[in-house]
Formats: sequence, structure tokens, C-alpha cells
Amino acid sequence: MAKKSAKKVSKPAPKKSAKAAAPKPAAKTEKGSLQLRPIPKLEPPKPRAATPISRPSLITPGRPANPRAKVLSREFLFDVANAVRVAVEPLVRQAKGREIVGSAQSGDTTFGLDKVAEKALLTFLREAKMPVAYYSEDAGYATFTTGQPQHLLVVDPIDGSRAAKSGFEGCVISVASTRVIERPRIIDIDNGCVMEILHQRTFYAERGKGAKIFADGAIKKPKLSKSADLETMSWSLTVPARPAELIFPTAAKLIDLTSLKGGFFACNSTSYSLTRLLTCQYDACVDFANRFLRDIPNIVEDAFINAGRGAVLGIAPYDIAASLLIAREAGCVVTDAFGNSLDDVLLLDSSVANHRSLIAAANKELYEKLFSFFDTRIRQFEQLLQRRAQAGGGQSQ
Repeated sequence: MAKKSAKKVSKPAPKKSAKAAAPKPAAKTEKGSLQLRPIPKLEPPKPRAATPISRPSLITPGRPANPRAKVLSREFLFDVANAVRVAVEPLVRQAKGREIVGSAQSGDTTFGLDKVAEKALLTFLREAKMPVAYYSEDAGYATFTTGQPQHLLVVDPIDGSRAAKSGFEGCVISVASTRVIERPRIIDIDNGCVMEILHQRTFYAERGKGAKIFADGAIKKPKLSKSADLETMSWSLTVPARPAELIFPTAAKLIDLTSLKGGFFACNSTSYSLTRLLTCQYDACVDFANRFLRDIPNIVEDAFINAGRGAVLGIAPYDIAASLLIAREAGCVVTDAFGNSLDDVLLLDSSVANHRSLIAAANKELYEKLFSFFDTRIRQFEQLLQRRAQAGGGQSQ
């Protein structure tokens, strides 16, 4: 769930209108492929970097960062995640904690289960007395140490709260670690783990050392899909607070192609979906909604606010801090929906300006097919929305 969403999104520079014929439906030409008609006279949108948002520095004035501090141990990260798991697992198995107890600053819903998880996290870190600061979904930035913190934990106590409160397995605990530096970004993450709540399985990676899966007392290597066949692809699409009127028309042809011989799944947890790439359960996972918001904010912002019940929600840094490192270290290909790296995502900024999109695949060939499909379909649909807005004299309805 996202945090501290900004109310406005910077608008792109106005573009010259292009009179192009309405895009024709994509035609299936061969097994596992789609033929997409190029868009005439329409330039691809230029990638736009997230607007940096000013945040209080973690560094005490006059004291330098400590980039040479040792990386936090794998065991400590596992202990942090397990403390939350022990507290919430019984509730998840009984599908309890469904009550709505409030709203996060972003406007996202906070369930009773989220409160239990956050409390367990705070209790563990308070008793651990480690020189760490942490940033979590509900608590924001905090520290219990009286000295200068040496490490920063980026934690999502429950990624997939909606699945968890319903007793489904698609929920995990995400813990990532970096050393305390100014304006830490995704690229600065040293190591991270994603722990399943309903199963004894934990995914772990340390930057530059690959990814591992710890399950039932054994250490296993990731198993990535080598298939690039779209028709047999199993994949997920992030749905919560993403406008259905945007994401489903855009993905419809791919959903139709894959839903019979492959598999299409609604994603409620980015970390859960990314780690399914390592188990060969998924071939890919995508969350492209934010590209619409960056390309044509004046047309689609109201749709995002409506889908978020009053707030614009999206991928927050704690949603991907650990799982992105794990997926990359395993060999997956992951970018945003513009094809850009996610390395520059700020770890302590959950505002709308720092939200991003995501396209992830288990291998490069499949990634290239997915990116080509969504890049074309998004541009086609944006062109249609722009024509509608021009005809209506304002925002699309």
C-alpha cells in the first residue's frame, strides 16, 4: 500500500495534436504472438523521472554517512520478518483482522491485521536495541537508538493485506536494509528478504551475490521460466486502486491470449508477484498504471482519485525495496513501463511523484515482448483518451 500521496502530479509539456486513424484491433498471427498496428504520427512519450521530494536527512548535521558500515546480517533480517509472521499468521489462517481501523496518510485503507503487524515490528525493534532506523508503511520513519543509526530498514509488515485478511496465501513480509546515507535510493539497498506468511519459505538476496530461497530447512536456487511464449504465459496485473477503465482495456488482448493456456491473475502484492518469478509459478508480472498518470495526468488523475477512494495510490518504495533486489539478483528483467531502471526510486518518499510502474519477466525475450505490447497499447489508448478529451472540451469521463 502506498504512503503520503501528493495531490497533484506534474503535467508533461503540451504536445502537438496528431490526427491519427483509430487503432485497429491487434491480430493474432502465430501461436503466442500478437501483431500490433503501429500508431501513425504519434511519438512515444518521453520518460519522465520522478520529482524528488524534500525529506529530512537521516544524517545528523555535521556528521558524515557511514557507507562502510557492515551489511546487516541475513539472520537479523529474518528475525525481523519472523517477529511479524508469528504475530499475524494465526489471524491470516482464520481470515481475521478484516475490520477497517483507519486510513494511512496516503488514503489507503488500514485493516486490523495491519495494526497487529506494525505493533509486532515496533516491539521487536525496540527490544533488539540495534543501531537501526526504519521506514515502514504505517509508522513512516522512526528509530529507537539514542546514537547515530548505522542502518536503515525499509519494511512492509504485510504486503498483500487484502489477501491476508481473506486468508489467501498471496501475502508476504518484506524487509530491506541499507546503510544510513543521505537520500537513499533503491540502488543503495544492500540486502533484503521476503518471507511468506502461510508457508515456511523466505526469499533472500544480497547485492552482487545472487538470490536464494530458504524453505523447509534447505537452501534452494531460484528456478526461472525460460518460456517466451505469450499464449502459455502465467502472469499477474496489479489491480488495487488502479483505474479499471484504464488497465483492463489496455491489457485486454493479452488477457484473452493468455487466460486459457497460460494464466492471468490479479495482483494484490508486488513482492508476492515478483518472488513468484523465482519459483517458476509466474513468467511475468506488471503494474503499468502509473505511466498513464505521468503521460496524461490532466486526463486520468480523476480516475485514479476515484479508484483510490479519494487518493492517488501506486507502488511505494517499501513495496519493492526487497523484492526488486531479489528478482534482479535471481536474473529477472525488471524496469518501469517506460523501459527505465527503478534504481533512482527514493526509499523515504511515498508521495505520488515517487510512484512508479513495473514490467518484470523471468527472461529477456519475454520481457521484450511484454514491453513492446504494453508500450504500443498504452500509447494507443492514450491517443484515444486525448481525442475524447478534445472532443469533450475537457477531462475524459
